[in-house]
Amino acid sequence: MTIPTTKIRQKKMKFDEFLFTYLGEMGKYQKIQFLLVCLPTIVVSMHALSWTFASVDTPFRCKLEFDKNLEYFTPNLKFSKCLDSSDKEVSIKDYKKDGVSCYYNEKCQDQKNRTCSEHVFDHSKVKYTATERWEITCDRGWIKATIQAAYYVGQMAGSMTFGVLGDKIGRKKVFFLAIIIQIISAYTIALAPFWWLYALARAGTGFSHPGIFVIAVVIGMELVGPQYRKLASVITGLFFALGQVFLAIEAIFFTDYRILHVVIATPALLFLSYWWLVPESARWLVSQKRYTEADQVLQKAAKVNGATLPDQWWEQLDDNQPATTSSAEEAEEIPKKALSGADLFKTPELRKRTLVVFFLWPVISMVYYGMAMKANVLGGDIYTSSIFAALVEIPALFVVYLLIDRIGRRLLLAGGLFIAGACLILNWLMGTNVPLAVAIAQMMVTKGAITGVYAAIYTYSPELFPTTIRNTAMGFCSTIARVGAIAASYVSMWIAERFGKVFMIIPFGSLAVIAALLTLFFLPETMGKPLPESVEEIEAGDGYQSGQELQPLSGKTEETA
Repeated sequence: MTIPTTKIRQKKMKFDEFLFTYLGEMGKYQKIQFLLVCLPTIVVSMHALSWTFASVDTPFRCKLEFDKNLEYFTPNLKFSKCLDSSDKEVSIKDYKKDGVSCYYNEKCQDQKNRTCSEHVFDHSKVKYTATERWEITCDRGWIKATIQAAYYVGQMAGSMTFGVLGDKIGRKKVFFLAIIIQIISAYTIALAPFWWLYALARAGTGFSHPGIFVIAVVIGMELVGPQYRKLASVITGLFFALGQVFLAIEAIFFTDYRILHVVIATPALLFLSYWWLVPESARWLVSQKRYTEADQVLQKAAKVNGATLPDQWWEQLDDNQPATTSSAEEAEEIPKKALSGADLFKTPELRKRTLVVFFLWPVISMVYYGMAMKANVLGGDIYTSSIFAALVEIPALFVVYLLIDRIGRRLLLAGGLFIAGACLILNWLMGTNVPLAVAIAQMMVTKGAITGVYAAIYTYSPELFPTTIRNTAMGFCSTIARVGAIAASYVSMWIAERFGKVFMIIPFGSLAVIAALLTLFFLPETMGKPLPESVEEIEAGDGYQSGQELQPLSGKTEETA
């Protein structure tokens, strides 16, 4: 009697399992590489908000016919009001005191009610701004908002470009290309002789933003094991917040906008060394079946971590195993048609989720960037307020990290939006004489809450859409978020400055509260639930069960699909 022999196959493993089995989830090598890719996000953050300080609000008046030395203070005009560093009105007699800024009525029209073509600026606090260079005053105030909006237009284009390139040519090449684009654009900003060229260069830095920040998040998350991925995303956000702190501090000392831009741009030259310091993502190389190159990267990692990799380790990976299916399995497979953006609106439940989420993204983006661009909207000095607004993001990110898997996504999102909106509306109800400490506290709570919401929606949104159309939905979300940022530019840098802060506080606060209510009443909780795979699963809700035997005979599934 012959005993049949069976070929014993070595158990295959996923790349995640291989990574933390041999290298650990967060070894010394991962920590070093993660730190390296996070550092450029500091410069990205500084570029994103540098226009706030390059065009910082400074008192100005009409240039008079008999002006000789172009000093801001002139005995030929009378001050209309004086404000201290906390934006509180003080006596005009205090105009010589430190921290006091005084304003004339003759800002846009002279004493004969003629429109001014030239202005004289107060240099007691700020040496030279882009606003002064290009006369971005009065009826030309829209230029200030347009220059900031150009950054977000560039960012929108970069999101669409670098996402595709990162998957095609690799993370490292895209990361390095974005750094080069940022450096060239940054020095062009410092030297630009015309505002439109400055705006184009701002769009260039915006274009590089996702190529650096998003790819840094991707590289960081691909380096570490599953247990540390959520923390990796939080830490990347932390570096972004630190960039805002450094920017405000630098702006205090470098009050010539051209020098400030050079100071921001120069550290990025160090990142050119990344071509030799940062390797290609091993995970991406494995996905491309480029095992020899992946082996070189991982052998270096193993050496730093004091580990040893098996020979031809890629043969142990599940991805290398040919896909085989039995005839029964093949018979059960149902071809799935590719879905388009229009399919997001064809079925009731998915349409409801889509409409709410498409409202949330621009509102959250608008409030976040609006508060970042005009941190002193609730009162206080722009420099101090910006530092506190940035610092509060750090604990806010860790609060989200600790709570998102405990209280759930929906409550965290709705609660954060409601707190942000309520703080803004409360500040307006308190009137113009809000104490400085209260104003800063309200600003910090608002900024912290909206930062937490922004972090949470990146986790929540993908869980609301089925796998068959998830990437499409998130692409739309990213695009309309930029629309919110562009709107924030015009509201905070033009409308609020021209007509008063109430025209920023009320829309931002009201929209945040509406977004909170929509989240609470129209979106489901996704914590602890598997990701939905199909539109049918979304429409069926909790009662959905997969399997041929459970499909309804009436054909309702086909109708809803």
